Amino acid sequence: MILLRISIWRKLCCSRALNRKAPRPAAAHKPLFLAMGVWAMLVPWVWIWPELVPDPAFWHAHELIFGVAVAALGGYLLIALPSWTGPNHRHRIGYPSLALLLLAWGLGRAAILSGAQGLGLWGSVVLYPLGLAALMLPPLWRARVWRKLPLAAVPVALAVADVVWLATQGGNGHPIGLALVLGFALLLSVVGGRALPAFFNSRFAAGGQPVLQLRAIGVLASGAIALSLGAVIAQRADLAGAALLLAGALQGLRMMVWARWGVIAQFDLLMLYLAWGWLVLGLLLLGRALWLGDAGTPATMLHGLTLGAMGAMIMAVTARAFMTRAPGRLLASPAHAAAIALISIAAVLRLAFPTAEAMGLTGLHWSVMAWSLGWACYLLPLLRGLAQPSPHPVLGAKRLSA
Repeated sequence: MILLRISIWRKLCCSRALNRKAPRPAAAHKPLFLAMGVWAMLVPWVWIWPELVPDPAFWHAHELIFGVAVAALGGYLLIALPSWTGPNHRHRIGYPSLALLLLAWGLGRAAILSGAQGLGLWGSVVLYPLGLAALMLPPLWRARVWRKLPLAAVPVALAVADVVWLATQGGNGHPIGLALVLGFALLLSVVGGRALPAFFNSRFAAGGQPVLQLRAIGVLASGAIALSLGAVIAQRADLAGAALLLAGALQGLRMMVWARWGVIAQFDLLMLYLAWGWLVLGLLLLGRALWLGDAGTPATMLHGLTLGAMGAMIMAVTARAFMTRAPGRLLASPAHAAAIALISIAAVLRLAFPTAEAMGLTGLHWSVMAWSLGWACYLLPLLRGLAQPSPHPVLGAKRLSA
C-alpha cells in the first residue's frame, strides 16, 4: 500500500511539473511560412503603387530576399534542427522564442517600410537573422553536429550582407544585390542538390529506379556559382558570365539524370523538378547577359533566378509541409498546382514581356498579379493546415514498409 501511494504521488508530481513547463510547439515553421507567404504576395505591388516607398526598386529587391527568402530559410532550418541534433538531443523551439523571432522579423520589415536610417535601421534588420542563428547554433554545438554548423551560420552572413547593402545606399552601383542572389542560387544548388534526389528516391528507389546524387557534378556546379559570386564582387562580369554558363550546364545535366516518367504523375515531385528547371534557365540567362556585357539585360535576366528559381523552389519545398499524406507519397492539391503554375507565368511575363501592353496593363503589371495570385493559392492549404497537427517527417512522406 505504501509503495502504491508513493507511485501515485510520483506520477502526480511529474504531471504537475510537466504542466508548469511552457509548451513547446512541434511546428515552429508554420508561422514563418505564413508570414513568408503573405509578404511574398504583397511585396511586388510596390510596382503598381510606387508611391508607397521612396525607392521601389531597392525595397522590392531587398524584401524579396530578406523578407521572403530569409523567412523561408528560417522555417526550413527550424524543421531540420530536431533531426540534425538526433534522438539524444532533440531540440524544439518554445513559444516565447518563436514569438520573439517573429517579432524580430516584423520589426525588420517595419524599419525598411518606414524609411528608418542609420543604426536604428541596421539594428532592426539584423535582429531576425541573428536570432535565428542563436536558436540554431547552440543545440548543434551541444550535439557536436559540426558539419551542419556552416549552414546554421548562414543567417549570420546574411545579417552582415544586409547591413552592407543598406550602407551602400540601396546597392546603387554596388554589386552586393547581385551577389546576394547568386548566394541564394548557391544555397539552392547545395541544399536542393541533396534534398531533391532524397525526395525522388523516397518514391522511386523501392521500384528499382534510384536517382543518382551526382555529388561530383554538384560540387563542380556549386563551385562555378561560387566563382561567379566572387567575380561579381570583383566586378568581372565576363568571368561571372562564363562561370554561370558552366554552372547552368552542369545543373542541367543533374536535371537530365534525375528525370523519371513518374515525376509527371506525382505533382509534388513535379513542382520540385520545375523549380530546378528554373534554376538551370536562370543561371544560363544571367550568365549569357553578363558574358555579352549588355548593361541593361542582366537586371532583367536576374528575374529568372529570383522569381523563377527562388520563388518556385521556396514554394515547392515549403508547400510539402501542408500537403495531404498518403502511404509513401504526398498529394499536392489543385491550389498547389495553380500556385506553381502562376509563379512560372509571372517569371515568364517578367522576363519576356516586361513592357509589352495588353488590356491597358504592361507585362510587369500582369507579372505582379500572377505572382500575387500564385502565393494566394499557396496560402489556402497553409491556412487549413495551421490548426492541424504537424506530420512527421514534415517535408516528406513515410516510406512504405518492404
